[in-house]
Amino acid sequence: MITTIIFDMNGVITDDEDIHELATQQVFEKVGLEITPEIYREFCLGRTDASAFKDLAVKFEVRHQSVDHFIAEKSVQYQELVKGNLKVYPGVIELINQLYQKYTLALTTSSTFEEVQAVMNQLKIGTRFKTIVCANDVTYGKPDPEPYIMTAERLQVDCASCLVIEDSENGVQSAKAAGMKCIAITNTEKANKLTLADHIITNYSELTEPFIQNTLTRTKGIG
Repeated sequence: MITTIIFDMNGVITDDEDIHELATQQVFEKVGLEITPEIYREFCLGRTDASAFKDLAVKFEVRHQSVDHFIAEKSVQYQELVKGNLKVYPGVIELINQLYQKYTLALTTSSTFEEVQAVMNQLKIGTRFKTIVCANDVTYGKPDPEPYIMTAERLQVDCASCLVIEDSENGVQSAKAAGMKCIAITNTEKANKLTLADHIITNYSELTEPFIQNTLTRTKGIG
C-alpha cells in the first residue's frame, strides 16, 4: 500500500527548467562556453549542478573556476531570475494540498538548498512536506538512488510504500533504483524517455486516489 508520496520539484511542481537553463548559460558564457539546449539536456536535466558542472568542466576543459564557484554563481542567478517569474504546472498545488490530507509527502530535488528555499517561500507549500532532500544533502545525485533512499530513511518508511512523481529520465531511474513506485509526467520529457516508470501521465487530473493505489498492480502504460 502506498503511504508516502515524494515529489520532484523542477519539472514536476515548478515550470522553471528554462530559468535553470538560462542561469547555467549565463554562468558558463563568462568563461567562453556556450551551453546549447542540446548540451543542457544531455548534461544537466534531472541532475544536480555538482554532477552536471563537473562533467561539463571535464568534457569542455573548463579550468577557469572551480565547480563550487559555478554552482554558487548559478544559484544566485536562478534566485534573481525566478523573482516574479516562477511558474507552476496546472493543478499541481491543488494536488499537493489534496494528497497532504491522506499521505505523508516529501520533496526530493536536484536543486540546491537556496533554490528550494526561494521556491518554497514563493509558493508557501514548504509545510506540506515532512522532509526535503536537496542537492546539498547527497553525495550522488540522480540517477543514483541515494536521494530517494535518503528520503525514505529520514521518513523511516519502507521504499516499497513510496510513490515518486518525476518528470525526467534521470529522476525515474533514481526512484526505480531505490525500489520505489514511480509515476512520470510528460512535462519536460517525451514518453519514450520515461519508460522505466510504472505509469506515464500527461495531466495531474489523472492522479486520483484509485489510480495511485492501483499503481502497485497496474500494467505500464500512458494514462
